[in-house]
This record gives sequence, C-alpha cells and structure tokens, in this order.
Amino acid sequence: MKNLEQIRAKHALAFWQARQNDTEVKGEQGGDVVRGLSSLVINNGLLGTIAFAKEKGKGYDTFMKEIGRFLGSTGDDGRKVLPQEATSLEQFVSVLTSNDSELLQQATAEALAYLGYLKRFKDCYANSNGS
Repeated sequence: MKNLEQIRAKHALAFWQARQNDTEVKGEQGGDVVRGLSSLVINNGLLGTIAFAKEKGKGYDTFMKEIGRFLGSTGDDGRKVLPQEATSLEQFVSVLTSNDSELLQQATAEALAYLGYLKRFKDCYANSNGS
C-alpha cells in the first residue's frame, strides 16, 4: 500500500507530464499560476479560490479542476476526500457546499498538501526537460 505522499507525488507528476507543452498553466504573461494558489487558498479559502479561478481562468481554472479531480479520485489505498470526482469547477463547488464543514476542512488541507507537490514537480519537470 502506498502512503499519501506517494499518491500525491504520483498524481502531480502525471499532471505535469501530460502538460509539457501547455501554455495555459503558465498564466498571464508567462506568470507562474501554481505558485500563487496556496496563498489564495490560505487567505480566501478553497471555495473562494475556486470562485476566483472560475472568474479569472488563465490557468487558475486548470489547476483547480485538477485539484477537484485529485480529491475525488480513489488512490491506491482506496481513500478519497470528496465523495465523487469533480470534473468541473461548478461540480467542485457543488460537492463542497452540499456536504458538511468537516469535508470542506479536509478538502482544503489536502488541496494545500497536493499543491505542494504540484509546485515541486513543476520545477523538477521543467529542470529535467530543459524548459
């Protein structure tokens, strides 16, 4: 059985490998979207960050959809945070608002942990591919 660190790392690496030429995840004017998401979640909450991503687009929506997908996917240990995979931002908000506050707290904590891996693997992937 794999631990949460391994599961997060595996998903984050797969995310970056699938997007090696995707300019959308770089944000406006080549900015680094993933770096700012953790502070957005900490300062505005997960729901507020999803709302911002929906309004802003430009890569923010891509990362928030990925987080929703990750939180709802069943890992190697059969554990998942959300009761279902969120494939759109609307569905992500719906799942978070239709459940109790404990689920929102768990989803927020796990989203922050997963964002850590998305940030780390972005740098590793960029360095290993010369991007």
